[in-house]
Amino acid sequence: LETTIIMAALEEELHQVIERQRGVLFARPAIVHRAMYAGRGVIANNSEFSADRVDSRGYLPVEWWIMSKTEAKNAISKKNEGITAVVINKREVPITELMAVAEEAIFGSHASSWPLTKILDIGGTERTPRYSMMGGEALPEVPPIPCHVHCGEVVNGRCGCGQGKTEAYFFPPLDVPPYNLQLGPVKTRLGLQSHITREEVLKALEQFGHYDDLYSLLSVYEIHPWETWHIEEKVIHAPGPWVTFEIQLPQDDYNMLAWQLGQPLNEPELRNIKDVHQLKGLSHEEALLQGAINWEMNLAGDFKERWWHLCEVLCEGPWGRQVRLFYHSFYGEGFVVKALQSFTRPVDSRPYAGIAWSGVGTVNGQDLDCTAELMKEFLVTPNHSLEICNTAKSGDLIILTVFPLVAKGSV
Repeated sequence: LETTIIMAALEEELHQVIERQRGVLFARPAIVHRAMYAGRGVIANNSEFSADRVDSRGYLPVEWWIMSKTEAKNAISKKNEGITAVVINKREVPITELMAVAEEAIFGSHASSWPLTKILDIGGTERTPRYSMMGGEALPEVPPIPCHVHCGEVVNGRCGCGQGKTEAYFFPPLDVPPYNLQLGPVKTRLGLQSHITREEVLKALEQFGHYDDLYSLLSVYEIHPWETWHIEEKVIHAPGPWVTFEIQLPQDDYNMLAWQLGQPLNEPELRNIKDVHQLKGLSHEEALLQGAINWEMNLAGDFKERWWHLCEVLCEGPWGRQVRLFYHSFYGEGFVVKALQSFTRPVDSRPYAGIAWSGVGTVNGQDLDCTAELMKEFLVTPNHSLEICNTAKSGDLIILTVFPLVAKGSV
């Protein structure tokens, strides 16, 4: 009985906050630590694996999970890592607890189609790749996230059990406050080059932790802001060192196909890391090649034509512009609102999450600030409009949003 009373009180409190804040809820960013890569210091102090920057697991804080109801699946797990805490009258309540009492108020009928969205802070110190004879020219570079694939879980020695994780990337501008980064050319590696053979990939998988040859087998593309890529399950990718707004299916499966660029491993750690992050219960690399990689999709001659997009402008005027961020099975919108201007997005039956990427202002009368911990991430609950106001005298207010997963066949 006491539990029922507590839950009813929380539900009532949530409805009151939604009404008072005109449909908008704010949250504390859920920062997720990873063992695989370092960052550029955008979301946290994460540019190298040093004792003063890693947590007790040796992981760096490189991902910001946005309005997330998904728990991170690290090799060394941490309870509720990745779960967003929503601010309710100055208290921070896990979004999963709110869903238990008022799921419809938060997500309407879209809880099952709610994506996992992240900011990936990718970077670190320049490294020189270590190639064998089959590799390419080794020039120093800021490392990407290691080559990996999402093929579903490995269960009872079988690869690809369940659906793998499809995802998409939007590259936000980095030459804006508070980042003010001038990175120069940055490359990302997506899919295999069309002439690559299975034998070459298998050999590269066997060289995990010894050599970086797999990186040299992938197709290379230059990253530019206001562009987006869609990556289907079982496509090999090594996302490049550009801070990235990523949307994906709400799961955390992966198989690392290569280790960190330019950082070879020594025994006995190599065997353990290979088992934990690459094979994950598979007996050999051939099983990984057969079950984890969609060969035809990786080598498709029209790979870029199918999966790359320049973000289209949906609406623009003296106030600024509204752009589309994602395509195919994902949808999101970006808003660039000029100084002392405003824009109202009409009522939508869908919920959608947003972050202030740059600038300050208000959303539905609530303060928004890209540098304030509890004022930069928000959720617009179903059946509400969104009034965006840039309250600054100079500079753009940039907001990035994501919506529920898109049903096949819909726009």
